[in-house]
Amino acid sequence: MGAALAVAWPLFRTRTHMLLAQSGVALFFGVHYILEGATTGAAMNALAFAQALIAIPLGARPGFRRAYLATLPLIAVALAATWSGAASVFAAVGFALISLGRYQLTAIRFRAFLALAVPCWMLHNWTVGSVPGLIADTCTLLTSAWMLRLDFVAARRLAVRVT
Repeated sequence: MGAALAVAWPLFRTRTHMLLAQSGVALFFGVHYILEGATTGAAMNALAFAQALIAIPLGARPGFRRAYLATLPLIAVALAATWSGAASVFAAVGFALISLGRYQLTAIRFRAFLALAVPCWMLHNWTVGSVPGLIADTCTLLTSAWMLRLDFVAARRLAVRVT
């Protein structure tokens, strides 16, 4: 289920729906990483689950910005608490990029940051030997690239109409 949500989230049009799907990804992959013994991946996904839900009201309720920003130092805390070498670095950098993406209020910026995070998670999954993670990340990268392309084309068309 986590892999299916990982592949599907980029296909959603609204930021809220993308975040809801990502919370599911984090929940399922968090359990997967626990079972694999990948503690940093599990910790980052636990944080990602909460963060995705906190990020939903960012645009409508500015007070949530503080709550969201309060999750960022927890990346370093989780990294230090679960340190296991390169896999930890890849998971933390990947989650930091995801965190920057979730703070964006426009779908195109959101997608761009999250697409940048996928190679980090691919390296994490390679390092910890997560075949489901590698497959999901490869497919996520493809769907993310496709949706970014569609967003850029739509933005270009809108810019042409305005000028």
